[in-house]
Amino acid sequence: MMVKLVVMKKGGEPGKIAINATQVTHVRSSSGPFTDVFFGEHRIAVEGSFEQVVDALSGRDSLPEQPAVRSWISNR
Repeated sequence: MMVKLVVMKKGGEPGKIAINATQVTHVRSSSGPFTDVFFGEHRIAVEGSFEQVVDALSGRDSLPEQPAVRSWISNR
């Protein structure tokens, strides 16, 4: 079983979270610098534009290095 983890800054809270990109059901833009990531009915707000978050979750490496959003993709 392959797990694809994407590490992002949690929206409006200290610390980072690791998201298993293979379990994301949909992504929605939100107000301000945040994007909502859904796992069925569960939602997590992360920092970054809709395009930055979608690119990170899909494995596209187009995120600029910035403190708000960093992406490390790990295939384990």
